[in-house]
Amino acid sequence: MLLQYKFKFPFDVKISLDKVGGPSAGMMFALGIVDTVTPGDLTGGKHIAGTGTITPDGAVGAIGGIGQKMYGARAGGATMFLAPAANCDEVVGHIPAGLQVVKVENLAEAREAVQTAGSGGDTSKLPVCTNN
Repeated sequence: MLLQYKFKFPFDVKISLDKVGGPSAGMMFALGIVDTVTPGDLTGGKHIAGTGTITPDGAVGAIGGIGQKMYGARAGGATMFLAPAANCDEVVGHIPAGLQVVKVENLAEAREAVQTAGSGGDTSKLPVCTNN
């Protein structure tokens, strides 16, 4: 049970919530913090988008409207999209052309996917949503 919603970090964390409503950007905000406090550029200049809630232990949770978010990301130039594993049933069969969707269950998997893409690694081996 979580009794606290504020956390103390050894550095300042400022997040602008301009035009963001709800918790669905949590994973991407967390990745942004990781990118800021670690050396190098996590994305390697690649246009990567994603969505998902985030818990204090790093679990990525489901969100609403993933279909629209994937199409919006692709229209904005993204070539990779990180999707919560819990949303896979809404992803399969609805992926826009030119967008690789990677299934993630936690922040570590999301970071690995971004690092793989950013370093020019083989993204074809990253987990994807499938029909079960």
